[in-house]
Amino acid sequence: MWALVGDMRKSAHFRLGRLVLFGAMFGAFVIALLVWQPVWLFHWTDFKTGDEAISRIESYRKSHGHLPKTLEDVGLLDPNLSIFYQATGNDQYCVWFETRMGESETYYSRTKKWEPINCGMDSFVFHD
Repeated sequence: MWALVGDMRKSAHFRLGRLVLFGAMFGAFVIALLVWQPVWLFHWTDFKTGDEAISRIESYRKSHGHLPKTLEDVGLLDPNLSIFYQATGNDQYCVWFETRMGESETYYSRTKKWEPINCGMDSFVFHD
């Protein structure tokens, strides 16, 4: 019986079956990854650019005593920049980028973390 199993492992059909099974599993993993689209994997450059913008905004605030009006004020002059900035009050702001149509990843200065929420009017806190 063990000789039969040994012969089966050596057979071309058995090796082809393993290869097909591995290929199907790998293909399913790739399709799931593309459908699920983890933000950290597909938007790592946006996070890096956003973190750079946040660093520059914080430096600007410390040196000027107020938030910049635009990202151009902190030296981000690229017209094709995929990062957006909005002051939401005298001392609060959000930085965001679009992940999918109508969805974004947003950094809130109030919480100091990235969240999968749009920087909408409900998050704005205005001060006189």
